[in-house]
Amino acid sequence: MDQNTLAIYIHELRNQCLHSQASFDLFSQALNNKQGQGILYGGQMILLPASQLSSLLWPTRARARSRGEALRKILQLTDKHALNDRRLSEVWERADEKVDEWVSATKGQQIVFDFVGDPASLGENAPSDDCMYRGYNPATQIYTYRGVSFNLPAVARAINDIAGRVNAVFRQMFPEQAKAEDEQQKKQIAAQKAAQEAAEEKAPKKAATKKETPKKAPAKKPAAKKAPAEKAAPKKAATKKVAAKK
Repeated sequence: MDQNTLAIYIHELRNQCLHSQASFDLFSQALNNKQGQGILYGGQMILLPASQLSSLLWPTRARARSRGEALRKILQLTDKHALNDRRLSEVWERADEKVDEWVSATKGQQIVFDFVGDPASLGENAPSDDCMYRGYNPATQIYTYRGVSFNLPAVARAINDIAGRVNAVFRQMFPEQAKAEDEQQKKQIAAQKAAQEAAEEKAPKKAATKKETPKKAPAKKPAAKKAPAEKAAPKKAATKKVAAKK
């Protein structure tokens, strides 16, 4: 593979990694806000760049295999990789026909559309993964599309691994562009930090309230001492009257 051709593929692989990050950000935001349709949409958007990366690096068609082998050699990738998944690389191929196939395969069975939650919560009506058209289970972090389930954390780790390898090659091939992007990123981070600090300064500050020192209870006056009781005067001894003799 010549350098010009390699440069095009490296740029495209890098862009797909960036698109994947944007999709995960959208998905996480919807998940935090508990927005059902946003979760389903974000999950489906994750599969798009993941599928592109998978098909570029592990193509299934014979005429494209040499390109995949050349790129994997440069990126030092082996076939034992989570993105080497034919279900993922072909998820968008013959999309309309796959809908027809899913409808035929689930005929007469209990099916579920656009469901966010644990299917077990549906009780007796809980469908198998094959009978779910589109859904996400927060408990297992499994996203199902047209009856095919994908572990999103595993997909994220696989894409991060490829992104690191692609960025390393990109920096070797385009050092000046990589340096310029680093500087731009630093400026953006600095601008965001300055804007946040400015917003915090403008925010009304709560007036500091003086802590009132608890007032001491007035000291109790000592109880007045009772004046000593005057001693009663001693009683005179009673004198016996002597009867006069006649």
